[in-house]
Amino acid sequence: MKKVLILFISVSLIFSLSLLIHADKSHASDNLVDVKMLDKGQVKITIINDQTGETKVLNSKDIENNVEVNSIRSNEESMTVGYDIFIPVEDLNPKGITPLDTTGGSKTSGGITARLYVNYDVSSNNERIRLNRVYGSWTPKSSLYYLTNRVVNAHSGAIYGKKLTKYPTSNSFSYTTGWGYNYRALGSASPMAWSSAKAHVHGMTLTHTIIVEFSYS
Repeated sequence: MKKVLILFISVSLIFSLSLLIHADKSHASDNLVDVKMLDKGQVKITIINDQTGETKVLNSKDIENNVEVNSIRSNEESMTVGYDIFIPVEDLNPKGITPLDTTGGSKTSGGITARLYVNYDVSSNNERIRLNRVYGSWTPKSSLYYLTNRVVNAHSGAIYGKKLTKYPTSNSFSYTTGWGYNYRALGSASPMAWSSAKAHVHGMTLTHTIIVEFSYS
């Protein structure tokens, strides 16, 4: 009888423990960050030759452009979406001119990474949106390059939303809007974010303007 009682207690403890573990796992899974890759085609990358006015729109899906695009979409209490885009040196240099490194050799491994992210909320009925924050950076891979004329823009809808325009004085930025909700427009009037900066090569007068833009709703 004593053995039966001990066996019963052991089974009960194991069963209770398994329920606790399952409940804990279920709770943890509910709080996991839902990370999904955005469609790379949603981002538009434009390079403008400031001397000639020539404009080149890079297809982020075309491997011949040598553009590297990383995207993220995470869902916690608010939604965060954005892109890290590496634009290689050859897209920034004047045609036929290759910067030299300190040893006199060709330097073609450089480039600039443009990062742009937004954080926003959507109402429970999916009819209203609120832009909370815009942040990002520009990072030259090589010391040959530097950036000026930095501009960051975002709006929470082309028709009904509010617009933010900032002029960062350094290569990183973060702006909190403090806005409330507004009607959530779709299609061509969807909320958007975009940034631009003028890329220079030390010792050269030619510059290129890099523009990154995407819709986030």
